[in-house]
Amino acid sequence: MKLGIHLPQKGGGTAEEIARVATRAEQTGYSSLWVSDHLLVPETGGTIPAIEIMDPIPTLAYAAAITKTIRLATSVLVVPYRNPIHLAKELATLDRLCNGRLIVGAASGWLEAEFDALGASFAKRGPFTDEAIRLWRELWSNPTPRFDGEFTKLAGTMHFGPRPAAGKIPIVIGGLSKRACRRAIELGDGWHGSRMKPDEIAMRLGWLKEIAARKGRSLDGFAVSHRVYIGFAERWTETGGYVQGIMAPPRELADYLMRYDALGIEEILVTPIGADRGLEKFLDRFDAEVKRHVNIH
Repeated sequence: MKLGIHLPQKGGGTAEEIARVATRAEQTGYSSLWVSDHLLVPETGGTIPAIEIMDPIPTLAYAAAITKTIRLATSVLVVPYRNPIHLAKELATLDRLCNGRLIVGAASGWLEAEFDALGASFAKRGPFTDEAIRLWRELWSNPTPRFDGEFTKLAGTMHFGPRPAAGKIPIVIGGLSKRACRRAIELGDGWHGSRMKPDEIAMRLGWLKEIAARKGRSLDGFAVSHRVYIGFAERWTETGGYVQGIMAPPRELADYLMRYDALGIEEILVTPIGADRGLEKFLDRFDAEVKRHVNIH
């Protein structure tokens, strides 16, 4: 199993802290750096806290400039409230700047109040996301793209660039629903889960296999990753609310992560929780007391 780490992109994250975490992660065997996405969140009364999040693409561009080999990923971009052509260009540019290290985690979103504030259609977010992913693949592979969709039409008379050097960027589909799993099988290069315990993940893996069999798609090369929220505590504690995580002693955290490995999860994105959320302090302890007990390959 590979381990990724979430960059300190939220709240009081600074350029200096992002740089230290990014270079440290690359030097100490982490496989990927991840960022989150929300443009707006409710000030009060929402299921998500009123947090500030740095924009994901500039944050990864900054990380790209100070690293050389570690992969860069989004967990996940909310697609339907962005112009898909503009987003395709931003992602292709970022992929060029990081020499092909980008992984695009993408999803249709869930926070209706955010859609309303941005003037985006919450009701059509699913079809818009599906179309955007198909459009990206056309834009990234064809300098004069042709596309006939519900939301975007291109007749092959306009030039698009830059395009990724490889002609494509891996797209992993985020989401907890069966609809998200179907999108991953139909349109994605993998699936990215979040905040689920091993038994919940096992259910989604069953859905993915079932849908793949029905669609006639091989799962060879299909990437499966998951985001976990973990922190240190004297005894095992399960958190509630928006962040559904685990706080426990170090060896119990390692055993918990290995339960995902046993299910076939290829990569775990670690996001720290707890009273002390300073990422560098968390990494000091995680690297010394947890990571060495996890089967990293």
